[in-house]
Amino acid sequence: MTAWSRRRALRTLSLLTAVAVMPRALASAVGRLFPKPGSDSFFIRHNDQPWALETARDAYGVGPITPISHFFVRNNLPMPADTVVASPDDWIVTIEGCRDGGEITLGELKRLPIHTVANVIQCSGNGRAFFPHEPSGSPWSVGAAGCALWTGVKVSDIFERFGGLDGEYAFLTATGGEPLPAGINPDAVVVQRSVPLTKGLADCMLVWEMNGSPLPLIHGGPVRLLVPGYFGVNNVKWVKAVGPTLSEASAKIQQSGYRLRPVGERGQPDHPSMWRMPVKSWINSPGSDGRAIAPGSCDILGVALSGERGVSQVEVSIDGGQHWQLANFIGPDLGPNAWRSFRLSTQLDPGRYRLVSRATDQTGDQQPRDRIDNERGYGHTGWHDHGIDLIVDATATLADTSGVSAEVSANAASGTAVAASARVQNQSAGYQLFNQKTQPSCGTCHTLAAAGSQGAIGPNLDQLAPSADQIRKAVAQGVGAMPGYGEQLTSTEIEALVKFITESAGP
Repeated sequence: MTAWSRRRALRTLSLLTAVAVMPRALASAVGRLFPKPGSDSFFIRHNDQPWALETARDAYGVGPITPISHFFVRNNLPMPADTVVASPDDWIVTIEGCRDGGEITLGELKRLPIHTVANVIQCSGNGRAFFPHEPSGSPWSVGAAGCALWTGVKVSDIFERFGGLDGEYAFLTATGGEPLPAGINPDAVVVQRSVPLTKGLADCMLVWEMNGSPLPLIHGGPVRLLVPGYFGVNNVKWVKAVGPTLSEASAKIQQSGYRLRPVGERGQPDHPSMWRMPVKSWINSPGSDGRAIAPGSCDILGVALSGERGVSQVEVSIDGGQHWQLANFIGPDLGPNAWRSFRLSTQLDPGRYRLVSRATDQTGDQQPRDRIDNERGYGHTGWHDHGIDLIVDATATLADTSGVSAEVSANAASGTAVAASARVQNQSAGYQLFNQKTQPSCGTCHTLAAAGSQGAIGPNLDQLAPSADQIRKAVAQGVGAMPGYGEQLTSTEIEALVKFITESAGP
């Protein structure tokens, strides 16, 4: 194993275990930031004050919309006080650079034509964990991204409301409302970003709803700027001022920050700014939870995006990129700035697999194999680093991913290794039945931590903890909207599924 692969393995291990070791008090603080049923178990915590919370790779669902409770968080400064969302309609935005410049409240913004768009927010540093020079900043893997429905008004309609532009301008500039520390030059810390004015007038918005709910404080509420298809830093939170400008913002975060520059160089205004997101994809399951799976049918699931362009196809490889198969899209196409969920259904024999995906956008640009090394670890789209190492084993006892390897090793001398192996085998069979066998799968609707599922429709089985008889009846006959699976599963499979749920469910 090379030094780089050892370092990557250690870093990946630290990311996988970070959630489990989150202090209880901090976990409680995280939970209060999100609408229920938000949970700290969905996140890897990189920082607090300001918050940096990464969505765990196995916490992404199958559908294209990321729940607010699972949506990553990246703040550049501590948030405003939560009193700003107590009376959100009173929030004031200053409009500059228009003939009738002035102020407008959120309540008044809501009287303008309202639009809803699907859009991916992705941190510029998503994928930073894979850079060998270990750049500074949060070591995001794939979880600094999410796709949501955003509701608000177009910036162009706001400018028209204020009489239109009062001159010739080149950029749209927005200023965030985070409290600034006293005694420091504001330009050194203020979150103030500029994008080309043509972009601003084409589709930028001020938004106050996320997935149909009031925009939470943690995500920029009451009002944030939405720059569809651009990296997250441009989507300024807690917007207090917006308008056209002749030049880019003078703030450090614009002039030298978020610039794509060679390793070892300081950021300069002539370095490319982190604006449009290029084509990218990654796989979320199976294997992202570190577990082996049983051989047989398998659905490989992931997401793909390309800012402003949309995705035309995704290919998946199970051998690290030597051979490719065309995946199918799942769910509706929500527009060029949303991501597409994809699936490749295949059969896997026992062995080790390297799962990778490669997307092509609507203009023909294809996701590259490798990253572009740069000082801050920005813009990583390479498919090679983003792969998942998966073990398929008939007995699911391989030490790397079974989750009980330490127990097996410790008890082998005393003769308990066989019993531990049997438990893992039952878990693996039940895991596959729960997540893959039925159509729709149990994991599509139900939450069960042991299965790595966060369903949005059915009861949370960890909370419900159903009895064996309750499960048998529901599986055979169906309950409510749940179909009966009597024709899909054999009696042996039903009993294996019952055993898996009853032994796994519970707090």
